[in-house]
Amino acid sequence: MDSLKELKLAVDSSVGGVSDDEDRLILALDFGTTFSGVSYAFTNDPEQIYTIDSWPGATDRIVPKTPTEIQYTPGSPDKFKWGYELEGTLEDKVIGLKLLLDPDQKRPYWIPTDPHAEIAKLPKPVVEVAADYIKAIFQQALSEVEKGYLPGFLDGFKKQYVLTVPAVWSDTAKAMTERAARRAGISPINMITEPEAAALFTLRTMKDKGLKDGDAIVICDAGGGTVDLVSYEIVSLAPFEVKGLTVPSGGALGSLMLNRSFEELIRQTVGEDDYVVLKKTEGYRSALREFDVAHKLSFRGPCDSDRYVSFPMANLKDNKAKGLMKNCMTLTGQHADINPCRQAMFRIFDPIIQEIMKLVIEQVRDVRIKQLESKNQNGSDVKVRFSAHTAPIFPTLPQSNIHCPVLQAIFLVGGFGASTYLKECIQTANPNIMVVQPKEA
Repeated sequence: MDSLKELKLAVDSSVGGVSDDEDRLILALDFGTTFSGVSYAFTNDPEQIYTIDSWPGATDRIVPKTPTEIQYTPGSPDKFKWGYELEGTLEDKVIGLKLLLDPDQKRPYWIPTDPHAEIAKLPKPVVEVAADYIKAIFQQALSEVEKGYLPGFLDGFKKQYVLTVPAVWSDTAKAMTERAARRAGISPINMITEPEAAALFTLRTMKDKGLKDGDAIVICDAGGGTVDLVSYEIVSLAPFEVKGLTVPSGGALGSLMLNRSFEELIRQTVGEDDYVVLKKTEGYRSALREFDVAHKLSFRGPCDSDRYVSFPMANLKDNKAKGLMKNCMTLTGQHADINPCRQAMFRIFDPIIQEIMKLVIEQVRDVRIKQLESKNQNGSDVKVRFSAHTAPIFPTLPQSNIHCPVLQAIFLVGGFGASTYLKECIQTANPNIMVVQPKEA
């Protein structure tokens, strides 16, 4: 779609009930690289949006998404487990499934580097594998929706489906994704880009929170496998209308890179031989969960307090020089400038933060150039200013103090969009622009 105005018309016709009087159930799949989720709404109450939070294998946990993973039973290509049913399974499962839909697409380093070899190992064509997963997740969603109503209630509702794809997704990948959805019996289907969907949700929920007609915003959708960015100008809040300002950008910079860097840090800390043994223990899996849940989003950067991760009953050798004592590894602390081992969190975070920052800076620059061009003003290179503690982290980025009042906000959405450190770095680089992390975005 050329703009969010067109997107709004498409969504209104399917969710807002403007095209006909038929009751419909709209189900939207966020088909992610690492996690996927489904939300739904009824056309007779379009403002009320629900999220599926119960998944097979999640052991009664309430979680809004399930892993985008699938594993087939050997010799039985029609039998498989998926999502949380594979929790704790490390071998013979398909990860990065949606990236296999276009093997020539650039892939994150933590995904196997030879997609054609991965595809060759599949028990069926990759489109059929994706179809199996998409069908399973939608069946689970419908099953959960039905639990809230009397038998047969949903029979009176026509089903309509929405599927999100990355902004930088190739035409091949989009076509393959649509083929997989149709093979799964998902029809009719609308496909929209992830930042478009994020922008629609964010702007509708934030329109009474200080934004006004004429404001420009940047949407940064930071997920597990990819980061997508796009910028819009608010033409009108009532009626709701926006237009695109920039070409969407992004890359394979998802937060799973942090997890892989953390695993590499463990390997370097304990040594290769002990690492091979450690990977097979519950203590190792416990440490991965602790990093994911307790540290990845809450890490605050230079002002952060001491952080540790433990390996229960792992019997690791103490190594004080590397911050490893009593099965506990130091990640960072107040004396990080003295003890190099305590800079671990920065070594994990800064490479990906720097790359995301570059993408944000490019969007900010392009928005400002667009605004200057529209006003026939002579512009100059748009650069950003860093504080003393962040400048060393991003030594390749220039410094300046240019302010553009038209660009009002940068919205961080997606799983990694909730990162405290990511927001801190972007806000420091853009002191005159609000950096907002909307709830449930």
